[in-house]
Amino acid sequence: MIDQDDNKNLKRDARGAVYVEFLIVFMPLFVMFMSLVQFAFVQVANVVTKHAAVQAARAAIVVLPDDPAFYGNTPVNKVAGDRKTVIDLAARGRLRAVAASPDFSITFPSSPGGGDNKTSFKQDDLVRVQLKVNYACKIPIGNRFVCDIFSQKKTLKAEAALPLQGAGYEY
Repeated sequence: MIDQDDNKNLKRDARGAVYVEFLIVFMPLFVMFMSLVQFAFVQVANVVTKHAAVQAARAAIVVLPDDPAFYGNTPVNKVAGDRKTVIDLAARGRLRAVAASPDFSITFPSSPGGGDNKTSFKQDDLVRVQLKVNYACKIPIGNRFVCDIFSQKKTLKAEAALPLQGAGYEY
């Protein structure tokens, strides 16, 4: 049986208060930490995407004016066939730093930020490469706050442009 003195002691007993406070604070801090880690990974992927766009543009200005014999007789300065494959491989190689099998697309817009897709270039044209990557967010809990809540992916975009300074002669 509990007497009056024991009842008064229970009301003043503070044991376990720190544990209860820890339980209240832990979950929001844990969610914030996981979101911060996911955000850091997305930012790394964003930098890698920008680098991949530059590498794709560099590959394009080298590959497009090159000898057709090396690219399955695809016409010079045309983004098609084996030439397009080599440009894709240049971007894919960089994107593999953040994804084993990157989901991306490359377009060649004629104007900054978009425009019609240009498939043929000539000497001194600006080769503009637009890269769009669907980055898969994989950090539990954090991916719900940083990336799309349903697909758990983040679309990253980058653009790079370099002048086509290839040979001015026909092969």
